[in-house]
Amino acid sequence: MKAADLDQVRSTLAVYDETLLREVAARLVKPRNHWSRHELINKCLEVLQNPPVLDRRLADLSLPLRRLLGLLARSRQSIWPLASLFELLLAFGEEPAAVGPVVQDLFEAGLVYPVLGGNVSRLGSFGYWISTASEGPLYVLLPRPLMERVRLPEVEQTHLGETLPEVTPRRADGLELLLRLAVLWQQVYSLPLRRTQGGGFFKRDVERLSQDALFNSPSADALRTIPDPGFLLAELAERLGLLLAVEGEVRAGSLPEEWNEGLWPALGAIVPQLFRLCDWGPVDGYRPLSTHNQPFASAYLLTLEALGQTPSEQWLAIDLLQDWVQEHHPFWARSGVRPSQRGPWLEVFLLGVVWPLGLIEATQHQERWWVRFSDWGRAWFLGTPLPPSPPSFPKTLLLQPNLEILVYRQGLTPALLRRLSLVATWKTLGAACTLTLEAQTVYRALEAGETFESLAQLFEQHGTRPTPPGVLDLLRTWANKRERITVYPAATLLEFASARDLEEALARGLNGFRASENLLIVASEDQIDFKQFRLAGSRDYGLPPERCVTVDDDGVTLHVDLSRSDLLLETELPRLADLVERQAGNNRRIYRLTPESLARARQAGWTLYTLEQWFSQRLGHPATPAAKLLLLAPQIETPRLRQLVVLTFADAAVIDGLEQWPQTRSFLQERLGPTAVVVAEEHLPGLQQVCSQLGLKLPTTIEKLPG
Repeated sequence: MKAADLDQVRSTLAVYDETLLREVAARLVKPRNHWSRHELINKCLEVLQNPPVLDRRLADLSLPLRRLLGLLARSRQSIWPLASLFELLLAFGEEPAAVGPVVQDLFEAGLVYPVLGGNVSRLGSFGYWISTASEGPLYVLLPRPLMERVRLPEVEQTHLGETLPEVTPRRADGLELLLRLAVLWQQVYSLPLRRTQGGGFFKRDVERLSQDALFNSPSADALRTIPDPGFLLAELAERLGLLLAVEGEVRAGSLPEEWNEGLWPALGAIVPQLFRLCDWGPVDGYRPLSTHNQPFASAYLLTLEALGQTPSEQWLAIDLLQDWVQEHHPFWARSGVRPSQRGPWLEVFLLGVVWPLGLIEATQHQERWWVRFSDWGRAWFLGTPLPPSPPSFPKTLLLQPNLEILVYRQGLTPALLRRLSLVATWKTLGAACTLTLEAQTVYRALEAGETFESLAQLFEQHGTRPTPPGVLDLLRTWANKRERITVYPAATLLEFASARDLEEALARGLNGFRASENLLIVASEDQIDFKQFRLAGSRDYGLPPERCVTVDDDGVTLHVDLSRSDLLLETELPRLADLVERQAGNNRRIYRLTPESLARARQAGWTLYTLEQWFSQRLGHPATPAAKLLLLAPQIETPRLRQLVVLTFADAAVIDGLEQWPQTRSFLQERLGPTAVVVAEEHLPGLQQVCSQLGLKLPTTIEKLPG
């Protein structure tokens, strides 16, 4: 039993009141003595880890409960919405009035457990807890030892399958979702996502997830597009631990270790998370904080069960399979929704999500899509032997002198994909994917445990050609730079006004490591006698950056208040601006933005978004137009240069009338001010003629500007 499951069951049992705990233990443990609460909890955990005893307890359950548990166990997902248990029992044919008592019996048997929030300090009745479902979704935990022991009893076959004439099955390589998850992980590693207090994403991050071309565009071999794929990836990534929710942000976690174990374990870790999707659905795509019941978790499981009942050589038509699910599932069967209003949600799920995972094969026949489990899908869902792993082609990448990596997808494996995602940035996805080696990505790989030797071996092992010497030199340089970095888990940093002041402090006996001419690192504050120092101030680098910069009216001259600045600013400004003047007397320093300094910033990866963020943090307002011009000048589209005729009138009301009257409006172009308007030279005669009919005389010659 996994430690997390064990701890969760223990903490749940600890919340049961005395009477409820003894009722559960009476059926699960069947104690012969009067044990204390602590002893009863330990005995319950022992039974859950004792296969023979657990088998006897499962045999005591009714057929509907054994069928329910057996089907849930096939999902490999231990956390399920309580509503899904009700939906599955109703789909099996249970009477609505009997479903509540049947589920409550499952809790009382001690085989499943409610997932309780931190605000629940005592639970006295399962019936009361179930009755609170109207206030918000409730979830239940199936302990993993139970899922490993329960077996689905024999049930009536669906007989939906058909044997098709010779058709060509279409199979996915299983890499598409892994690649897109890796791309999303890289982007969140560089810039975390932010959540609102309500739990949704901020507008900026909604745009990122919905507009990014890499993980939103359909793949070349996609059978069906899905709505809002970026949000599906984000939710899956959080379920898998690639992304972590921390203090209102969604940050990059670690790439799954299952990717190192091969394709089947990597994909097998993703499939159970499909049953936990809450904010994404195949009909509406991203719909955060949906308050109504989402029926898709149990509908997905019914779908896979119908596929599992079909002989391996037969196919299921997706539209007929959807009709069968909707006839049995209470959400559709009792909702009164007409078939024409239901939409092809199952086609979206099977062809857009399940097929890329390699779980099913698909084919088109008589203008219908047909599906069946692949060999790996049957192994995952039904427990049949695993098929052989896909063939391996180790020599699959080309590392070029310009630091671009070309990877042929045919030889890509989850383990190689994981290592490449650490060391380089994905640029394109397809039959041949491209990545780029960058200093920051190599540092990221080194922090994850790679070394220069391991990276050189990686490119040598998988490269179709020898690694270019210049690339090896760069890798060695970047690795050496990182090796020169010393990490202090905790320290006090003292910043002195000058190198002379630091020398005097060392002479008085202060022990520390000299980090620069005016910085000293001290292992502990206890070693500092603060009576010997005059402190100008202290800074907490865990707080947001201090607003300590102002800008002149020219938009490029920056004044730094040294009494409020910090060390991070001293590393940021040289990338962005040039030092103009150091005014030690009034504790200020002057920098200037120049075309050369902004060119350095572009080369270092600064974008308009980065510049706006820096101005907002350090100055408290958006970037100046001049700063944006210097940064984006090379990217600005070439403007048009043309000669214009400008008409000026003494009264702005004249131009207002000319712009409003249809007979003259078509001759006018941009308005340059209250009393000036542009007219194309070829349109001037026509405007003169119309205006002369009004009695308004326009000049016939164009006045030249002075000089």
